[in-house]
Amino acid sequence: MTFVRCRIAKMLVPGVVAAAAIACSGRTLALPPTLAAAPISTSVKAAPKISFTNDIEPVLTRNGCNQGPCHGSQFGKGGYKLSLAGFDSDLDYQNTVKQAASRRVSLTDPANSLLLLKPTMSVPHGGGMRLVKGSPDYQLLAQWMRSGAAPPDPTEAVITSVEVMPSEQVLPKPGVTLQLKVIARYSDGSKRDVTAHARLSTLNDAVVACTLEGKVTASGRGQTAIMVRYSGLATVATMMVPYGKAAPHPQKSPTNDVANPVDALITRKQLQLGLAASPICDDRTFIRRVYLDLIGTVPNQKEVDAFLADKTPERRTVLIDALLARPEYADYWTLKWGDLLRSNRPALGVKGMWSFSNWIHDQLRQNRPVDAFVRDLILAQGSTFTNGPSNYYRVASNPQDLAETTSEVFLGLRLQCAKCHHHPFEKWSQGDYYQFAAFFARVGLKGSGDFGVFGNENVVKIQDGGEVYHPKTGSLMRPAALGVQQAVLKSGAQKPDPDADGDRRQALAAWLTSPENRLFARNIANRYWGYMFGNGIVNPIDDQRVTNPPTNPQLLDALADDLIKHHFDLKRLLRTICTTRTYQRSSQATPANRFDDLFFTHYLPKRLPAEPLLDAVDYACGTHEKYPDLPKGTRAIQLPDPSVSSDFLDVFGRPQRLISCECERQAEPNLSQALRMMNGELVNRKASQSDGRIAKLIADGKSDPAILNEIYNAALVRLPSLNEKRTVLGLLAFTKPAERKAVFEDVLVTLLNSKEFLFNH
Repeated sequence: MTFVRCRIAKMLVPGVVAAAAIACSGRTLALPPTLAAAPISTSVKAAPKISFTNDIEPVLTRNGCNQGPCHGSQFGKGGYKLSLAGFDSDLDYQNTVKQAASRRVSLTDPANSLLLLKPTMSVPHGGGMRLVKGSPDYQLLAQWMRSGAAPPDPTEAVITSVEVMPSEQVLPKPGVTLQLKVIARYSDGSKRDVTAHARLSTLNDAVVACTLEGKVTASGRGQTAIMVRYSGLATVATMMVPYGKAAPHPQKSPTNDVANPVDALITRKQLQLGLAASPICDDRTFIRRVYLDLIGTVPNQKEVDAFLADKTPERRTVLIDALLARPEYADYWTLKWGDLLRSNRPALGVKGMWSFSNWIHDQLRQNRPVDAFVRDLILAQGSTFTNGPSNYYRVASNPQDLAETTSEVFLGLRLQCAKCHHHPFEKWSQGDYYQFAAFFARVGLKGSGDFGVFGNENVVKIQDGGEVYHPKTGSLMRPAALGVQQAVLKSGAQKPDPDADGDRRQALAAWLTSPENRLFARNIANRYWGYMFGNGIVNPIDDQRVTNPPTNPQLLDALADDLIKHHFDLKRLLRTICTTRTYQRSSQATPANRFDDLFFTHYLPKRLPAEPLLDAVDYACGTHEKYPDLPKGTRAIQLPDPSVSSDFLDVFGRPQRLISCECERQAEPNLSQALRMMNGELVNRKASQSDGRIAKLIADGKSDPAILNEIYNAALVRLPSLNEKRTVLGLLAFTKPAERKAVFEDVLVTLLNSKEFLFNH
């Protein structure tokens, strides 16, 4: 019998079969007969190496250890700090293995490591039970410690992408289940199934539920996404549960209700979800809707009558073109862009604000392509008084604020999270944030005496030096565009040096507004779609990230393609939207689409913004609000900034232009607004004004039916119904002549408080 002597040098990794007899303290053991006959190899196959970055970090992430409420918070929990979602492996390894006097990780006795004892609740743990003893995650952590707890290896393959299969799926009805599979791809070309260690969650459990293991169950009806996060990357899988009977092949389903390619893409999605669209709205509804959406103005009676008298098939398209050519177009959209770019006198001074506002207005009046408009903003230099776009660098005056403003306004990306840590729902890291901010490191402001020492003029200039450093590593951050290599802008070209021409912003402007930069075109298309429909294809409309997917990706891409094809013409984009049957549908939901508010089966009524609302009140009452320091006749949509005093506008959600987020303009109703409309001084004063509409109509000797018709037309762009006419005229029949005016005033105030007036429908 053959004997083999050996001494234990270390514990064997479970699952690795030793082909030798083991001797302890000189004690000799005999091999079983079945092994004794086999030749003995002197080489032992090494156990697979466990990577801290690619294996251990995902376990911590999946079990919630490095999330915001736990050890991933700013100061950690219980003295243990992890980077949020595992974006900093070196820091996590140091704090896990080197801290706590080896109590957190014990290489000699892994089972007694706090890393295993606390999450299994073997000892008290504020985060509750996170691991089950003996589970695959538990065994992986234990095996990593038994094998020496190897640190992050800078030479190992890094993850490059994560994908989920299927990426899109229709679940026919509630109760149907589906198992997702998550695949990670690495820089060495390898890939592996990481479903067991990915973090999966549903964005709407009322539509589908999702377990940690990736089992999806339809729980309601609609569309949502499953968010998948693994090793700092994220993706989504779109899940659909049809409202009704879905078309088996919606991309091939014929429909007679398609006017253009945009409508076709929307119809395809509706068929996929078993939805049926509402009919087209009537002409009176359409003219009020498109006037308010394009120029923030209610049509007057003459304009309504002319439109209704036109019986040509193309009358709606002709009206859209006419509105886009009117001066009110530039007034109204200057208001919107002024909000985004934060044009306000507290930050810019009176001269700077007017310079910026007038420049924006002139760009829109000329219909300057939006890429050129943005390029001028990014590259602006010179006096903030004489060169309007220079004020962009006074509103946001440091690299970090400029990076956040630029990414949110022009790319629809909210980078604020990445300032302090890796974005928890995106791929953007702190490095991405500060590399982007580095484009603005050499932009400076200096004072000027050209307008007097008290003029408060500033001059934007490019300085010779200025850098941005990573706040944690202290590394110098070189300018880099978000998520792409700048070299893709020119086929085969080398990555350009952002400092080559002395102004780093040149490279930024070229990348930002390039037709090849899908982020820019998609952001503009989605914002304008959201302005017109009340809902974007991505919502919120300034939060375009992988884990906040569009409801109709093909539609968003088509709009972006059309915008690029027509050289970033904003009027052309608005015309494309307004001429669709989708935009022209009734706001009345049908039994087949009453639950839909995402797929554009009907026009969603939206509250009038503060400025068009006040102008509409003025028009209905036949009055003109006088604003401080502005000429008589100035309308609310022409106000240059929120510093123009108006309590009414502030109550109804006018933004103060302190942040670039669309959310600053409040659209939600509140009690204060209701009280202002019903009993407020402004509305009641205007309705009863001696030179107002009602007073003039009575003075002109108009009959009761004629006055009633004009009031309805002015407020609601329609005539009173038979029942409404009978009610009011019946009351007037028993009213003294001296009290007629008060009755009509009550009617007008009642109309101004109706949803039909307060909403664009």
